[in-house]
Amino acid sequence: MHKEIKEEKKELNTIPKYKNNTIFYISLICIITILSRIFCIINAVIWSKVIRPYKFSNNLLCEEKNRESILWNMLKCFSYWDGEYFLRLSLNGTEYNYEQNHAFFPTLPLIIIYIKKILTKYYVYELTNCVIHILIMLVLNNFFFLIATIGIFVYSLIHFKNENYDLHEFKISSRKQHNCYYSYKINNVKESYRFSFFISILYAFSIGNIHASSFYNESIFSCFSIWGFNFLQLCLYSQKKKKKEKKIYIYEILCILCFAICSFFRSNGILFLIPVFFFNIQSCELFQKYVQEVPKKDKGKSETMILFNHFNNKFKLLTFIIHWIKALIEAIIIVLPFFIFQLYAYNLYCTEKNELLKEENKKFYVFFFNLFKDPNKYVNMWNNKKSLLINRPWCNNIFPFIYNYIQYKYWDVKIFKCLFSPNFNILYSAPVYFISFHCIYTFIKKNKCTYNKLSLLNHHLWGDVIHLFVLSLYILLCAHTEVRKK
Repeated sequence: MHKEIKEEKKELNTIPKYKNNTIFYISLICIITILSRIFCIINAVIWSKVIRPYKFSNNLLCEEKNRESILWNMLKCFSYWDGEYFLRLSLNGTEYNYEQNHAFFPTLPLIIIYIKKILTKYYVYELTNCVIHILIMLVLNNFFFLIATIGIFVYSLIHFKNENYDLHEFKISSRKQHNCYYSYKINNVKESYRFSFFISILYAFSIGNIHASSFYNESIFSCFSIWGFNFLQLCLYSQKKKKKEKKIYIYEILCILCFAICSFFRSNGILFLIPVFFFNIQSCELFQKYVQEVPKKDKGKSETMILFNHFNNKFKLLTFIIHWIKALIEAIIIVLPFFIFQLYAYNLYCTEKNELLKEENKKFYVFFFNLFKDPNKYVNMWNNKKSLLINRPWCNNIFPFIYNYIQYKYWDVKIFKCLFSPNFNILYSAPVYFISFHCIYTFIKKNKCTYNKLSLLNHHLWGDVIHLFVLSLYILLCAHTEVRKK
């Protein structure tokens, strides 16, 4: 009895210490991240004066009114390269005038447009549209970069919780020390906080972080993807500790919303189907029963019998069906934003509609609202009458999606690109590829299971590792490999 009271007191005394540690480290991360953004912005402005871009067509769009503007001359460097397309989309209200522009999703320009509308109600400014759009972008992207950096710190702490690190005894079991190659020397809570802080600072000063302060959507995409993974890990942790189901459902909903928002910003948002799929396997009651019973099974009792015995109870069968219907709905929610953007392009280039309707739906946000008002008019791609005037090649595909076509036609994205069109730019990304594939290799090597290979799927990081593998392999083989830095 005396021992139990002593342990309870010890537990109560340690909780404020961890809360104070978390607040301290998050505050420090915020300060360092803000300093990194200031340094990055100043560095970009200075080097833009030293090295001129070989291509910057936004001068034709913005230079006439901004010729004498010192602010424009400082800020225009943040809209170079792909930033030109995003700036143009924000200036013309997300109207896609050219086919190749569909490589760039309209969500970031739309956010900037609506923020600008709110600002005009409360503040009168004399800045031109180009300048105000870049200023809004800078504040927005740097804010989300800060939240993403905090998310990296939180992700690491959740990982240590999932690994059963003993928070109150300040020690980790020897078995757990070797599950992760990069954290095998961490033996107590203090070190786990330091490690989490260290990787968040690495993220703040990563080699591709200029994109977080430029007219790109990487900053917001990264923020929601990191927090999506955080909520997914919290789901697994709560499930493991058998906490309240309400809490698990809240985390799961937040996770799916984060991943769906990612699909509004970039096409590779649909790859978040991978970790969600593995989460649904791990949270499936049948799978958990299978993993638990296989090591204990009697001789002569097949694994198939274990599975079929589970369905003797009709309630368990119904629960199994509902579980996978839920998983299907989650998958639809994640891919829906990408599908809507492809549907917009199809209706713009492939269908034969009256000119008034086409003109009305030229801007993406107008099409988006009209789609939900009357979905039957736009959704059926296969029964719509094809346009004979435009008749783009991709319109006749079984799945008439513009994205794959324009990536190949205009951006030179193709399978085995690194073999048929080798580029020395891969050397810039080589360290990132090495770390990615080394993580995957060491994870599988250190988490082998002798009695049942399927039990590896029960590891809380398995979905994340497979997602990392698919994304890294796709970019290496098919895309511009320097994109990996982003």
